[in-house]
Amino acid sequence: MSAPWKYEKDRIFIRRLIALLGIFFLLILVLISRVFYLQILQGDRYRLLADKNRTSIRLTLPSRGNIFDRNGVKLAENKKNFQAVLIKEEALDIQQSLENFEKIISLDEDEKLRIQKEIKRKRPFMAIRIKDGLSFSEAAALHLNAPDLMGIHIEEDLIRSYPLKETNAHLIGYVSLMNDKDLEENPDNPLADLPGYRIGRTGLENSFEESLKGTPGIRKREVNAYGRSVRVLEETPALKGESLNLTIDTRLQEIALKALGKESGSAIVMDVNTGEILAMVSSPSYDTNIFTMPVPVKVWRSLIDNEKRPLQNKALTGTYSPGSIFKLVVALAALENKVIHPHKKFYCGGKITIGNHDFHCWKHGGHGMLDLEDALMHSCDVYFYEIAQQIGAEKIIEMAKRLGLGAPVEIGIKGEREGLLPTNEWKKKRFNDSWRTGDTVNLSIGQGFLTTTPMQLAFMTAQIANGGKKIKPHLIQGMGLNEAKSLGLKQSNLNLIKRGMNKVVNYEKGTAYRSRINVNGEKMAGKTASTQVRRISKKERAKGIIKQEDLPWKYRDHGIFAAFAPVQNPRFAIVVMIEHGGGGSSSAAPVAAKILAETLKLYPKQSKR
Repeated sequence: MSAPWKYEKDRIFIRRLIALLGIFFLLILVLISRVFYLQILQGDRYRLLADKNRTSIRLTLPSRGNIFDRNGVKLAENKKNFQAVLIKEEALDIQQSLENFEKIISLDEDEKLRIQKEIKRKRPFMAIRIKDGLSFSEAAALHLNAPDLMGIHIEEDLIRSYPLKETNAHLIGYVSLMNDKDLEENPDNPLADLPGYRIGRTGLENSFEESLKGTPGIRKREVNAYGRSVRVLEETPALKGESLNLTIDTRLQEIALKALGKESGSAIVMDVNTGEILAMVSSPSYDTNIFTMPVPVKVWRSLIDNEKRPLQNKALTGTYSPGSIFKLVVALAALENKVIHPHKKFYCGGKITIGNHDFHCWKHGGHGMLDLEDALMHSCDVYFYEIAQQIGAEKIIEMAKRLGLGAPVEIGIKGEREGLLPTNEWKKKRFNDSWRTGDTVNLSIGQGFLTTTPMQLAFMTAQIANGGKKIKPHLIQGMGLNEAKSLGLKQSNLNLIKRGMNKVVNYEKGTAYRSRINVNGEKMAGKTASTQVRRISKKERAKGIIKQEDLPWKYRDHGIFAAFAPVQNPRFAIVVMIEHGGGGSSSAAPVAAKILAETLKLYPKQSKR
């Protein structure tokens, strides 16, 4: 029989064994729980710390194609840019990393809001732009604090730059960062998720976006536990976008913009034989570089609240009554349809009366008897009132279309306006009213419903100057017609028009005589126009018409001047439009004379263009 103390010893052993087993199973449970917590619940957070190294695959931003002028001057290029980006899956605590970032570089409220939206929208492995345009010292400070900025990388990429700033703003346009609307319209764009990716907004940057933007590359990197790059494992380089070579001469661009000064308007210089556009500026201009980064609200307001509309390309999207420049169209229509002969004369007594309405000439006392050449020289309104009634609006509009009015010229920039060539059908549809004689009379001097763009007027002037050859105005080298075709106009009629334009500038009584030029014997011929923006009442005519300089700026007439040079063997056409300039002879003609004189100096007869 066993002693009692032996049973007690067994019980103590069993209790201790059970306790040890309990502790063992508890440790196993804790270990399993911890593994579950680390691997399942906190797997994303500790993946980087659990693995010594991992790989990261990213698209790389392609270099945008450069834009050059006709002489190889860079108008749009790419420069180095430092930017900070965040990759969510590489950050242990996203908000903490951003807070640490702000201790080094501040972020405004708009930037914070954008970052939070992208954090929600983008997938974990996609880079999110935090801030770009960083200075070298800012980039260095971020690199120094990398351990506290997990998931944040400093990358060097390229950003668009416009070396000549305001000179080519409306022509080249600008690029800017993608916004929510862009993403909605093109959600499948692979470049949209690249931080710092910018798209062409206006001008050639927008019109040639597809060829300029290039193709993204792929970079496979090895990164350490802190998300810092260890080495590049594999890389497919991005393909640079195609470059554009323009017909524009930067020297003329600068000359034209300087000649316009503080005026609101535009200027265009075109080769009458090839259709190459040598200059196209709109004033006032702006520095396109401001749009490559988020634009400060104050700067944006200063641009959109400016009554002279600096953001508008007035050469292509400004629509105006062409005024007396349209008399060239009316004259050609009358000659081509044999309504008048070259020496047909009419009497101008200062006005004509149709029904119960008086239609006045700009010269109160009238011009007396004159023929077509002199009517162009003096810009007599009554002469054109008379011939317009004989030929009719339909034939006039037909000639306008033939010369390139009423439709976009399509020089290579999107958004060009087409203007308006009014017809009887149009008026019935628009006003539920039929065409009247008064409408034809207004049409004859380029007023009424008629509107054109400066580019259309330059196109028209060039085709008159070159002897009636149909050309293709263009900005991109090689996009013109190989061979100009005839518009089917009689040379004798075109020569008559050109003689009248010569008298406008080079005869003492011509409306643009004070703006005549002589560059090594080469002169210009042209036509002035002043287009009303307000109606002059009978009461004002009786009392005395208010002088332009006494009117508020927005009520002054627009001034336009269309010209070509040299008079013999024309090579260049120009149109200058001055909004509320007060008159074509006083505002637009002197500006055009300066630009055209410099054009003749830059391109003397002996040189090959």
